Amino acid sequence: MTLDRVACVVNPAAGDGEGREMLADLRETFACEVTATVTDGPGEVPAAAHASADADLLVVVGGDGTLGEVAGALVDRSAPPLFVVPAGRGNSVYRHLYGDADWRALARRLAGGVAAHPLDVGEIRAEPPVDRRYFVLGFTAGLFRRALDAADSLRALPGPLAYLLGTARAAVSEPPLTVSASVDDSERFAGEARLVAVGGGRYRGSAFELLPDARPGDGRLHLLVVESTSAREWLRLARLARRGDHVDHPAVHYHTGKSVDLRGEGLPVEADGTPLGGLRDVRLDVRPGAVRVARPVEWR
Repeated sequence: MTLDRVACVVNPAAGDGEGREMLADLRETFACEVTATVTDGPGEVPAAAHASADADLLVVVGGDGTLGEVAGALVDRSAPPLFVVPAGRGNSVYRHLYGDADWRALARRLAGGVAAHPLDVGEIRAEPPVDRRYFVLGFTAGLFRRALDAADSLRALPGPLAYLLGTARAAVSEPPLTVSASVDDSERFAGEARLVAVGGGRYRGSAFELLPDARPGDGRLHLLVVESTSAREWLRLARLARRGDHVDHPAVHYHTGKSVDLRGEGLPVEADGTPLGGLRDVRLDVRPGAVRVARPVEWR
């Protein structure tokens, strides 16, 4: 597919606030009409995504959370394929979709032609209800939600390093969860856990292969549960997770399916890096190919 119009949704506050500069680079890259909406907050993202439905390509300039907001707004709608410019701190979805490819070089290849590929979206139903209904990267309970607060106090550091240090701090200071987890209505875990992660994104914090079997458009949710362990053992698991080797650890449970149910009391959770309130019941379902992602026509 050749491009006649490219639309952009820009989060100017993502990462180090370089969204506007990235937008200027995009305007120089695409030899066609490029329109842009620079948002003032997440509440403006759905409207900006809907207004871009007639474009040939929709570029999301932001982080994992911004992409999740755009994708969620386009579920069950006719929409162009998405390309994410990694302007956030973690940019895990970008790495999941495009590996280590330089985004500017990839944009130049997209300018020569776009192929659309399916991208799954996870749907959230919870008690008490939450504002965020969909996710692309993942949904977690426990350590990562608590680590987000710790990482936010380390914003002067690069995103992956702040995330690692925030996780280490939370592992030392925060208690485990008491939780049960079921996949496709079959219980897979019940007890104390440090972390429960569900999603379709392979990476977290960009550097960690948290769900190593996940692939874009595989039509499944991947569940990972890490039992309560010592802080020292958690740090060992974090090192193993940089290569996806943690799934062989005896404290780790890994399953896949179409739906995941979590039960607990006051579960501290987050979705696509956005903190959510304490929950007791969560139902997560995969929406296979709910949106499309853009890749160059010659992508391998």
